[in-house]
Amino acid sequence: MIVSCPACSTRYLVEPSALGPDGRVVRCAKCAHSWYQAPPDDMPHQVDLAIPPAGSVPLPPRPKAASGASLGAGLPLLILVLLALAVAGGYFLRERIVAEWPKTAQLYELIGLPTKAVGAGLEIANVKFTRQEVAGLVVFQIQGDIFNKTEKEISVPPLDIPLQDVSGKLLMDWTFSIERSSIQPGETIKFNTEIKNAPAATAKFIVTFAGGS
Repeated sequence: MIVSCPACSTRYLVEPSALGPDGRVVRCAKCAHSWYQAPPDDMPHQVDLAIPPAGSVPLPPRPKAASGASLGAGLPLLILVLLALAVAGGYFLRERIVAEWPKTAQLYELIGLPTKAVGAGLEIANVKFTRQEVAGLVVFQIQGDIFNKTEKEISVPPLDIPLQDVSGKLLMDWTFSIERSSIQPGETIKFNTEIKNAPAATAKFIVTFAGGS
């Protein structure tokens, strides 16, 4: 049975049995107008049912923004791409990485990636030094040559100078880099460094490539 509100003409589909045999007062859920509604003439029998309370129809949940969903879906892929680039860089540039950070050579060996010995193909020669005291401090001036004995260009790793006493005990470890980042085939370049406030008990030292043996 279709019932129409006399005030706002809003139409409702109502079970005839809900009006009872004598009809009843109903109220429009839209405009709150109340009126008496008689049952239909052909209602078969008496049924006493309460009129269901008027209520609002719940709205469906708002869908998430498409841009946010796309960003959330693409974030794991972006992380995987960045990780892949980092791994590739660590693999193909491992020799240079070991030259700059010698301790990483042990990490590469643990995962089965061989690395060349630090300073392989380079030779340190003609090392000279002077020792003097300046304002009560021991100062060493150390210089020498680095020779590339190969037929290809080689990156120059940092140099390391461990200072020792007469018994061979390490007193100080001095690491420094030269201005040149690489050396050409057959080329010789010079290095020079100053160690200020060196231990007074220093009796010997050796110049090596940082991380080398």
